Amino acid sequence: MVQYYPLSRIKQNLYTRGNQFSTPDGKPYSGKYYLTFEGEAYTGANPYSGTNILLKQLKKDDILINPTIAGTNNFINQNVQGATIATPVEIQGLVPYYPSPLESDYQRGYFTRYFAKYLTGPGYIVEISQDTYANITNGLTEQVYLSYEVDKMFWQISGPRNDTRISQYQIKGGVFDTNKRVTEAKELSFRGIISYIGGDYTKFARLT
Repeated sequence: MVQYYPLSRIKQNLYTRGNQFSTPDGKPYSGKYYLTFEGEAYTGANPYSGTNILLKQLKKDDILINPTIAGTNNFINQNVQGATIATPVEIQGLVPYYPSPLESDYQRGYFTRYFAKYLTGPGYIVEISQDTYANITNGLTEQVYLSYEVDKMFWQISGPRNDTRISQYQIKGGVFDTNKRVTEAKELSFRGIISYIGGDYTKFARLT
């Protein structure tokens, strides 16, 4: 039985291509996984979805040339001290994306922004497209990426700058105030997003 972990203490919705972990029976594992604060990896996007099985970290000697482990698309052969092993090809970074809201988005008043954060590095955040977000979360990309944590966020782009009281019981959310609240809430599960936004809570907005 998998131990309960607060979401704030795990890295969820990660993806491995089969060159990092094996299942208890020794088979290379490819698919979604999550990491606990103790450094343990489990199958599944998080502790609350799918079957969660403790994974074993593959050692370099385990990654021998074997189609079931390496795969011809993601690895190249290299001879190290007489042993042929599979090593990842050059890591490719994500291409930053600059959103361009549609007129229909402005009429609706908001759109969704998508972000990725490097897990094996300084933790830099980069904005990505919806397609890239879907490819990473669904494991459909053919590129060899570093491990990323991805998330998305509601972003208001139409309305007054600040909250406006309509009546005693009704307040119309302002662009600046709404986006600031949303960003601060997202910081709890996606650390660093406040710094990335940098206080520019009216970005892309048409203020009324």
